[in-house]
Parts: sequence; C-alpha cells; structure tokens
Amino acid sequence: MKLGIITDIHSNIIALNEVLKEFKKIKIDKIICCGDIIGIGPSPEEVVQALMQMSDKLIAVRGNHEKYLLDGLPVNVHDDKRNMSLEEIQNHKWIHSRISEQSKKFLENLPTYKTIEIENKKIFLIHYPMNEEGEYKEHIKNSTFEENKKMFSEVNSDIYVYGHTHVACMNNRDNKWFINVGSLGCPLQSNIANAGVLDIKDDKINFEQLAIPYNVDKVIKEIKKLKFPFYEGILKIFYGDRN
Repeated sequence: MKLGIITDIHSNIIALNEVLKEFKKIKIDKIICCGDIIGIGPSPEEVVQALMQMSDKLIAVRGNHEKYLLDGLPVNVHDDKRNMSLEEIQNHKWIHSRISEQSKKFLENLPTYKTIEIENKKIFLIHYPMNEEGEYKEHIKNSTFEENKKMFSEVNSDIYVYGHTHVACMNNRDNKWFINVGSLGCPLQSNIANAGVLDIKDDKINFEQLAIPYNVDKVIKEIKKLKFPFYEGILKIFYGDRN
C-alpha cells in the first residue's frame, strides 16, 4: 500500500493543492496527516474543506493549532514556555473566526494520536510525542535514532510518523522507522512543500521524501492583502522575511 504523508499544512491551500496533485499522479492509496492543519497561513477554512473532501482516503490526527481552536489558547507557548504576545493571540482568534462550524466539527473528531495497521505493520501517528501530562516532549528538530527511540519509548510500533518541528527528519534501524516529513505549508526561504511517500508491500518498507515546488509568492501576496494580526511576524518567521 502506498501512503502519502503530510503534516503542518498551516492554512496553506496553494501548497496543499500542489501536493495533492502529486499524490494523485503517483496513485496514493491513503493520506496520513499529522496535524497542524490550521494556523499561521491565510486559508484555514479552505484547507479543512479540502481535507474533508477526501475523507475516504484521509487518516489524520490533530496538532497544537487544532487544540488552540477546540480547547482555547494556552497561557504559554508550548515549546519555549514564553507568554503569547497580544498580536499572536489576535492572530489565533482571527484564524478561528474564519473556520465554519462544519470544519470545526471535522477537526473535533480528529484524535490526538492513532495507531493503524497496514500490511501487518503497526503505524503510530501523532503530531509530536507527549508526556504523561499531555504536554509535548522536548522539541528536537534533527533528532537521532536514539533520540527518536526515547521520544516514543512508551509506544510499541513498527513505524512512527509525526510532525511539529517543520524540519524533515527520517531515521531507520532495527526494523523501526521514525518519519517526520517536515512542514507542508511553512516554506521558510524555499518554494517547496514537504511531503513523503511510505510504500509497504510484501513485508518491505520504503520511504521517499518529496519536495514539491509551488507558487510561494502567491501565498505571500494573499497574506499581505489580508493584513491579519501578526502577519508581518508570520512572514518573517515562516516565510523567510521576503520582500
């Protein structure tokens, strides 16, 4: 079975559409999404609706940005424990205001984590591994195999798929695979949407990282047109501060 992997779409419908075109071309059977569907970008409602249209193929979990919508904004930003700025809070509220009740219901139905079995291989999906208190563990961008084992020490699986760091990272040893394809929707200074293909057949596992080009300038133009709260900070942090 051929599985497309995406994570951290972050309301970037233009990037998502290009990835879905590629998935269709290479005849993906199912699509795994590791959360952060919304947040940051200009098109949260459009992204959720696009995923809803392919619910027969989609296997998804929620990320921290879905949690912000469903459970309320935290006092502190999860990774560095700093307080959210007023502009950041206003940005999240703007994003939440763009999401329909239908889309919110879809996101509510997504689990925090999920284990699936395909071709006799157990696959564990989560946005990022959590501790017993339900908080994300240490944020490691370029994790080693040993760090991955420690991150997921409470879970017994063959393949672990996650996101959150926005950086692609894959480790494979001892019949254990740890896969983070990196952010689909936050390109930094590139024009690339990250994704991956996991092919499981006849007890063999193959993984291919995808780097799919798209029109980032069009997304930036839309962000500048909307001028939503904290848009300049969004461009600087997640789009490489382009002019």
